[in-house]
Amino acid sequence: MNFGGGTLGFLTSLPGLIFGVLGLFAVRIGKRFGISTTLLLSALALAFGIGLRAWVENSWPFLVLSIIGLTGIAIANVLMPAWIKVHGRQYTVSLMTVYSVCVVAAGAIGAAATAPLAQYFADVFNPDTGWRAALSTWGVVALVPVVLWWLVTRRIGYDYPHIPIQDRPSKKIFRSPTAWAMTAFFGLQSTQVYVQFGWLPQIFRDAGVEPGEAGLLLATTAAIGLVGSLIMPTVVDRAKHLWTWPVAFGVLSALGYLGLLLWPAEGRWLWVILLGIGGMAFATAISLLPARSVEPDVTARLSGFVQPVGYILAGLGPMLVGVLYAATQTWTITLIALLVVGVLMAIAGALAARDVNVDDEL
Repeated sequence: MNFGGGTLGFLTSLPGLIFGVLGLFAVRIGKRFGISTTLLLSALALAFGIGLRAWVENSWPFLVLSIIGLTGIAIANVLMPAWIKVHGRQYTVSLMTVYSVCVVAAGAIGAAATAPLAQYFADVFNPDTGWRAALSTWGVVALVPVVLWWLVTRRIGYDYPHIPIQDRPSKKIFRSPTAWAMTAFFGLQSTQVYVQFGWLPQIFRDAGVEPGEAGLLLATTAAIGLVGSLIMPTVVDRAKHLWTWPVAFGVLSALGYLGLLLWPAEGRWLWVILLGIGGMAFATAISLLPARSVEPDVTARLSGFVQPVGYILAGLGPMLVGVLYAATQTWTITLIALLVVGVLMAIAGALAARDVNVDDEL
């Protein structure tokens, strides 16, 4: 199918928009059923939606099942930091590392392995069955967390933290300046991630880079982000001057976009390395949620504010890029805008990483 830049931008933005809108309800659902039970339900939604959508015959059921699967991811994104805060104790940093790695690795492996799987199943069966089976594979994989969360739920039961009325914060979460800084930091870094996954190969192809190498360049940024997921939870926990890290990530991202603007093909490997290091901001933003809150209830509310609002903002980025590209047929304005986003991310990250607890601000 041939899609215009605006349509491609919307399709790239759709997961982020769904994560944002549906993630707004995660904390309410968690309070109703408990965090562990809600995570079990989210895993079931993911397995059901992703596993079955490839076998429907028209677009509307495919879209509905895709939304069901993405709803599971949206709810899990919001509640996992709160679950770790409640149950992690001395293993909080280790669990945040595992969670961050799983989030980054799932996206990278899914993008890299779906096409080879489709080819394999096509050779075994037929082309039509091949791509359906490849997409359904991820639904089968999602049954693993279904089993794990079922075992956890049976053992733990209802686990949303109870806060006595006299100890509850007197202000709503949006009254916290740090919460807003964290939201801006999360949203700006997510915007860059979505734009890169949606458009970075096209930028390189338009600069004369072969399609195969353009895909490899994108994979490099994802691989560096995976390294960040391994190290940044520990850095957030131990760094004395944490604000320097998000500032560095923002500046390096801005330099990467400047390089893409001036010498996109000549310095392509340097630019993707800079953008990949800048992408370590994701693990930093996620790790700040439990690090800058004390009470698990505040962690849940903070995550339920930062991630949905941030994803909604991020979801608009690829759509705007698609519209700009369709209108101008050049990447100049987009790359200048992304350079500014990198600078703003550095500022927001410095504010978000201050040694301040959101609980105290409420």
